[in-house]
Amino acid sequence: MKVIIIEDERPAYNKLVKYLLENRIDAQVLAWFDSVGEALKDQDLFAPCDLVFSDIQLLDGNSFQLFQQIKINCPIIFCTAYNKYMQDAFETNGIAYLIKPYSQQAFNKAMQKYEHFFEKENISQSNTNAIHLIERMFQHSNKSYKQRFSIKKKNGIIIKKASDTCCFQASGDFCFLVDIHGERHTVNYKISTLEDLLNPQSFFRINRSEIVNVDCIVKVEPHFKNKMQIFLPKGIELYTSSARTPEFRRWLEGE
Repeated sequence: MKVIIIEDERPAYNKLVKYLLENRIDAQVLAWFDSVGEALKDQDLFAPCDLVFSDIQLLDGNSFQLFQQIKINCPIIFCTAYNKYMQDAFETNGIAYLIKPYSQQAFNKAMQKYEHFFEKENISQSNTNAIHLIERMFQHSNKSYKQRFSIKKKNGIIIKKASDTCCFQASGDFCFLVDIHGERHTVNYKISTLEDLLNPQSFFRINRSEIVNVDCIVKVEPHFKNKMQIFLPKGIELYTSSARTPEFRRWLEGE
């Protein structure tokens, strides 16, 4: 299930994501917007969206101004501290109206309403997807992953263990292995190929061009726009993409 969150307060955003992931493990946050202007810049992201969660009072206006300017084809669950906008909410695509601070129970009730009215036709597809997920899990459990890389140097070939790799970084036509000493080595693989070759329990693709090793992560901190800042040895800093952050959080927890 693909969702977009419109919320100008990080604590409220974090709470919503927590409730969402506890309710729907398949949820994917396509984007987090904290203003009308930011949402308008990336309005194309609303096209594949299944559900929008929206605060009303934002940094530069209210969300109704946004919904007047772009076409929303999916339902909206409003999450706000004000009850005076309830009528306006249900005159848009609103299906539920959560008053802050709302509980997990209230959130789940809103999600049940969404699932009842908008996902009936997708039940059989969801079951099929679940079966495919289980199949992939068994495939991963039996699969052998790449343990080392041979790297050509001027004076010969050196061997680098995957476990001694902090991250992989793609840049243009090249891909680099960054070891625990902070040294970069060119490897003859595309980043998408490496993603398949490496053990997903240890390695995670955090954005389009970088894969990180969990054993090398020193610290993780929240960053702007639903991104996470990742600190590695030797002063290396990486950032998740907004789209990958929710799955990265689950991966860190070993889920």
